[in-house]
Amino acid sequence: MGERRQLLRRAAEERWVVRVERDGLVPDESLQGFALASDRDWTLLLVLTDSMADGYALVRTRDLTDVRTRGRRDVDRRWAKQHGTWPPPPPADGSFALGGTRELVAQIAAAHTLVTVFQEALDPDIALIGKVASQGKRSLRLQEIDSTAEWRRTTTKLRHEDITRIDFADHYGRVLTDLGGKAPRLAKS
Repeated sequence: MGERRQLLRRAAEERWVVRVERDGLVPDESLQGFALASDRDWTLLLVLTDSMADGYALVRTRDLTDVRTRGRRDVDRRWAKQHGTWPPPPPADGSFALGGTRELVAQIAAAHTLVTVFQEALDPDIALIGKVASQGKRSLRLQEIDSTAEWRRTTTKLRHEDITRIDFADHYGRVLTDLGGKAPRLAKS
């Protein structure tokens, strides 16, 4: 793991595009994007889809089974330097810092309406999208929005330790936010 962490740190310093795999959680699925930051617990990517930036993904560093980069010669990197925003912007206007899961969720929730939370060790096929309604020491409550942009009036409890990936500020989230509008009040329990 030391070699991968070292490569991720260098990629973040140089703003290289990386392709990361997490075969222990989601075999045959990789993520590609600019490495923006990496530490022992979390790695932050500006996700690339068809050479276009499409939000951010935080993945647990310990889950990474492979990290690859083409360095300065990468086509996506060269394209972004010529036609995009350079350097690739961090979320929240540069004030984003890696920390524990609770701190990361708090930073994201303060700046973005929706987050997508993955618990791939529990179920690799499910992603929960919603607004962080509250957070405790060990868990958070998410008011979900579904794929038809309909808000739930209840919350789902997610343990911080089960979270393997967090996506935010992506195109799909903007679509759901636009169509779903403001989250309704939660039902009284």
